[in-house]
Amino acid sequence: MQSDALQDLVKRHWNRGIKLLFEDWEEAGEDYHKFVDVLVRRRASPPETEGVNSAVIADIPGTQWEGSGRDPVPVIVDLGHTVDADEPFQWTVNGVGYSPHVAIMGQAGSGKTRTMLKMIAQVCKHSGAPVILLDLGKGDLANRHDFIKAIGARVVHVPEEPIPLDMFFGSNDSNLAASDTIMGFRDSFTKVMQSKAGAVQIEEMKNALRPLFSMRKQISLEDVGQTLRNFYQDRGLKTDSVISTISDLTERTIFRPEIPPARFFAQSWIITFAGAHDTQKNLAVYMLLDTLNTFLKRAAEAPQDAEGHRAIRTVLAVDEARHLLASRHKALSDNIRLHRSKGLMVALASQSPDDYDGAGDDYLENIGLPICFKTNATSTQVLQNMFRGKVSFAALSTGEFMTVDDSKPIKVKAF
Repeated sequence: MQSDALQDLVKRHWNRGIKLLFEDWEEAGEDYHKFVDVLVRRRASPPETEGVNSAVIADIPGTQWEGSGRDPVPVIVDLGHTVDADEPFQWTVNGVGYSPHVAIMGQAGSGKTRTMLKMIAQVCKHSGAPVILLDLGKGDLANRHDFIKAIGARVVHVPEEPIPLDMFFGSNDSNLAASDTIMGFRDSFTKVMQSKAGAVQIEEMKNALRPLFSMRKQISLEDVGQTLRNFYQDRGLKTDSVISTISDLTERTIFRPEIPPARFFAQSWIITFAGAHDTQKNLAVYMLLDTLNTFLKRAAEAPQDAEGHRAIRTVLAVDEARHLLASRHKALSDNIRLHRSKGLMVALASQSPDDYDGAGDDYLENIGLPICFKTNATSTQVLQNMFRGKVSFAALSTGEFMTVDDSKPIKVKAF
């Protein structure tokens, strides 16, 4: 019986190895020399963080978070001219006493995405902070070459290219770290399941994954899937929605655990999901946000200048954020509510203020600057409080938006 189990284990190991080699061969376009180059770069190089505890990661060359930006200074962005007075409208992102986060709302073609990109490029230029931009729409942002060059971003098309982030980094540091990682993955995974996970399923998932996350480094989603299947098989459990969901998710590789968070979040990325199935897209986004949340919890606070302007370390931007807002994912909430002091700026672009009504947390309450382009939606209660009354956005012309300056509503013509 033990011999059969060993043979099965070896067979699975070789199957996974062959699958990885086949993926490398496809990535190389079936060109032998490119294939060898991929093998040398990806498979022959030992992990830089093997055996490294995350508590001392900052002391290791090449892994320290370089995304701290420059010295803390006021980060001022130009957003256009006021319509009434024709004066420049500027906003200090890291102003004292309010949030650096931005919500940009407006129907398609109103100018919201263009304004978000111009703002982000200015923040990157003035602060030196890297940008993590998630394009949850049609993937058009991957073609904005001037913007890509301005922020120095690498573009990743999921699932054609996996996100090269070690999503479960540091899970084997301690039992507590393993438990936190399991719970984070459980929350993300159960949100993409078509049927609601039961208490027994969740408990079995935790029991199955605990040895993997406690002892392994650089864990892939395929490792998670195989661990779950082995657990079910060894215990004679029937295939259920957990197994069917992980099987769907591992049909394509959505991430590879190649780069530790300290290095990944130190550079700019544009990640698009135009070709991804909704289940794959949602899990990848949830896991990335959870990884950022975990990383920032461990990070030191960003420095401040004498006036209290805090350095901007990283910009998280999400285009077409409607479904993400409606998901009520805890990692998004934590990143918005908890990590201003760590130097995080969040910019969310969606088509309507209504997108925020479905959210569990009222994210708008944590927004420093609301930007509302033309939309037929009525303002939410939070926006009404910000604008000191109901505001109609339907009559705005293309390229015009309403915002708040010194607690007063103003109309701005965007650049």
